[in-house]
Amino acid sequence: MVNLAAGRHGIDVVTNKMFKPKKQLGQNFLINDDIVTKIVETAEITPDDTIVEVGPGTGILTEELVKTGAAVLAIEKDFDLITKLKRNIGEPKNIKIIHQDALWFDLSNLEKYKVVANIPYNITSPLIRKFLEGDHKPELMVLTIQKEVAERITAKPGSSERGLLTIIVEFYADAEIIMEVPRKNFYPVPKVDSAVIKIQPHIHLRGVCGDNKAVEPKMFFKIVKAGFASKRRQIHNSLAATFHWTQEETKNILTEAEINTTDRAEDLTLQNWLKLYDVLKNKIDKI
Repeated sequence: MVNLAAGRHGIDVVTNKMFKPKKQLGQNFLINDDIVTKIVETAEITPDDTIVEVGPGTGILTEELVKTGAAVLAIEKDFDLITKLKRNIGEPKNIKIIHQDALWFDLSNLEKYKVVANIPYNITSPLIRKFLEGDHKPELMVLTIQKEVAERITAKPGSSERGLLTIIVEFYADAEIIMEVPRKNFYPVPKVDSAVIKIQPHIHLRGVCGDNKAVEPKMFFKIVKAGFASKRRQIHNSLAATFHWTQEETKNILTEAEINTTDRAEDLTLQNWLKLYDVLKNKIDKI
């Protein structure tokens, strides 16, 4: 039987008298204990872990994270919710509640940590990029996010869902969808379904050029972004338009990188992009 926890955390799903979620902050609260249990299990938390939770809301997930014995950093932007969170979970010694926008949170003081959170829809992409592209990457991320974003992140070559975010995640991590979460498991009920996704960052930089020198991410993603500039166009057209190359120059570059000139950006694997970077690394100053 589905275990709904809304009442325990101070939300009356019938009258909504206790707390009115703020649409501008993307507030949709998970109310299913069974899904919370699955999230915590997937994160494989030990008492030695440090957990960063973004948007703890009224505390349904926070409460279970605290029970693991790990050190929990709960980052909440909405001060009104912080008051409710403290009332719901009490004052356990292993939690620190931080009133801040998570996008501005300084990760430099964290040596090892995991991110476990129900992410607000409106900051999903920039938040994932913050954790993966920064100098202080997490050991693991287990996130509840919008289903269509989860599908975009895990899209395979040839899928129309594949895009820049897909390549960013593939470059830095392995990702898999753990489970789908129907919209009825949230309050208020959103217009879309969600999914729990597990993102496991690589210990070392995955992308390596042919001469065994590590890829420079800024330039690599400039190339990838150019390729996805016009998704419906063949990649030679997108690259030529962005970098002001002739069609002949562009097709020669793609041929050297062993990429079919009629392919679209969504058709390319991560290795295709790395090979293209490898070919262009001596032309970087011209891009």
